[in-house]
Amino acid sequence: MLIAAGGFWSWQEYRRANQFRGVTLRIGVEHNPPTYDWSEQKGATGFAVDVMNEAARRAGVTLEWVYCERGSRVALESRFIDMWPAGYYRPGEYPALHQTRPWGQDQHAFVFDKGRMEEAPENLGGVNVAVVNRMAPLALARRLFPKARLVPAPSRRDVLRTMCVGAADVSFMDMRTVEGMLLDRPEQCREKTLQVKPLPEFTDPTSIFAWKDFGPVADVLRDRIDDMAADGTLMRFADRWLSFASSDVRHLLGLQEQARQLRWLGAVCLVMALAIGLMTWLIAKLRSARAGADRARQLQAEFLANVSHEIRTPMNGVLGTADLLLETVDNAEMREQVETIRESAYGQLELLNQILDQSKIDSGLLLLETTPFSPRKLVEQVEKTFLPMARRKGVELRAVVEGDAPALVQGDGLRIRQVLTNLVNNAIKFTKEGSVEIGLRVEGGGTMVTLLFTVSDTGIGIPRELQGSIFEKFRQVDASTTRKYGGTGLGLSISRQLVRLMGGELTLESEPGQGSRFGFQVQLPVARSAAPEATAAPVKGQMLTGLVVLVVEDNVVNQKVAAGLLKRLGATVELAANGVEAVTKCREKEYDVVLMDCHMPEMDGYAATMEIRKMDGAVRHLPIVALTAGVSGEERLKAMQAGMDGFLAKPVNREELASTLAALPRRDVPAE
Repeated sequence: MLIAAGGFWSWQEYRRANQFRGVTLRIGVEHNPPTYDWSEQKGATGFAVDVMNEAARRAGVTLEWVYCERGSRVALESRFIDMWPAGYYRPGEYPALHQTRPWGQDQHAFVFDKGRMEEAPENLGGVNVAVVNRMAPLALARRLFPKARLVPAPSRRDVLRTMCVGAADVSFMDMRTVEGMLLDRPEQCREKTLQVKPLPEFTDPTSIFAWKDFGPVADVLRDRIDDMAADGTLMRFADRWLSFASSDVRHLLGLQEQARQLRWLGAVCLVMALAIGLMTWLIAKLRSARAGADRARQLQAEFLANVSHEIRTPMNGVLGTADLLLETVDNAEMREQVETIRESAYGQLELLNQILDQSKIDSGLLLLETTPFSPRKLVEQVEKTFLPMARRKGVELRAVVEGDAPALVQGDGLRIRQVLTNLVNNAIKFTKEGSVEIGLRVEGGGTMVTLLFTVSDTGIGIPRELQGSIFEKFRQVDASTTRKYGGTGLGLSISRQLVRLMGGELTLESEPGQGSRFGFQVQLPVARSAAPEATAAPVKGQMLTGLVVLVVEDNVVNQKVAAGLLKRLGATVELAANGVEAVTKCREKEYDVVLMDCHMPEMDGYAATMEIRKMDGAVRHLPIVALTAGVSGEERLKAMQAGMDGFLAKPVNREELASTLAALPRRDVPAE
């Protein structure tokens, strides 16, 4: 395994070193011997030119040398070139450019005429200092000699000439340029007695400069320079171009010595590197697999949410139309058929909700909400919901609340109600005769209370050996249970997981033929505010009489259903097919409330709500209620953030629609 890891690491290094083979780069050069120089006959020559050419050859890169008369900074900023071989290392100073690790260094010096002064002045106040007219050298001279008068010269050769003709007292140059100038002096300096004063404290590292998009190529070339230092190639170039034992030569010798020492250290660390490389590879694979699994779960949840939305939209039309038909059909046989349609649709909706909830739980995306709710009223609402079903089967259904239940507690009342609804539905389904009891016992007091919910029945019961398995997904007591009573086997699994998310545990006590008792408990904080008064369900055509409602809905069937339900309740209805149309209508006419679909073409309900809230006058306070097939917590939060006053999930029944609209204020708008 280590051999395989070592081979993989070597292959990765080889791939990195050769990934830019065939790339051609324009690299700049100017007159600055012996570092680099340019002539029409020879082209680019010099120490840095040889180094970069050899590094490029080893990396398989082609360099096209370009003469830059105005210097490196101008050439790079104008994108005349892609790269510069050796510039002063200034990390962070040029954000648009990439700088490699330093590969050389420039030591600076003063050159002066000994015939005019015995030694270079220590205090440069008022002294004329000649320096090449390039951004980097000028900036360096200004920083080092703030009291001196700088005399810019067109080229490095002109720097020495400027001093020799008396236009400057001293020349400020790098040592490698001084070497070239002393061997090939300008004509004006040939009769002068020149003195060089090295400035070892003023030494600058140099690195390769490149545009950000060519930074990786520059780094590969820099790595090849390290290889050249290790095998002696760099020293041969230094012997060829650098006349004296300059700081560059000493620097290169130091690199060679370090390279020899590092070979031994590298051999010792090789096995460790292979092991670390293997571990890193395994960790990366595990992270990749986990990321893939997380993404798959996310996509699954998104897919099911989209499916839910697409199914709820037509389901709203089916159930709404069925409710409207039941109020108009007098024939008993037709009423029974319509009720069959409605009950079947509700069965499909329950199945959809269970699949969506299970997907969210499996993906870790199901989040609990914290809102005030009344435990006593929650139990009473569940009892009221199932009373018709229990009466049809001849089963007695009752609710019993023990202890002093607080008016309000903080928690996810919708999820607690979902668990109770599933337990009560199962209890009635599996009870042929007898009774079903919904129990609530309250323990504790002060700021925290414990709510103990139970659902007991006198039904068929569950054998002890099967009681553990019924909480598993898609499991029921046996196959005959599914054939006889229906169901997917998801309800109890979801209920247990919801209770666990709330910090409790769903328990079961049962004996075959004697019934079952399910229970769970949750600990919740007591809410400080008083419980809101429940709004009674309206009588037909009474509570919403005179209410002017704008229904914003792109689905034609759902437009008809919403309009039909509202008109039966006594409201006046107008329609808009999208958010743009809704905003226009709200500017032109006063409404009591807007029922806003959230997902529409041209402008969705969230954007339309925000546009209405920006309007001047009373319309900005117009009550807006979301009526959408999106039922997730994220959808509810987004609706509230957009400025909506309520939330109704499709499919919506008449009672829920009426109570929500009746609770809204009627055009009593506060003064601006």
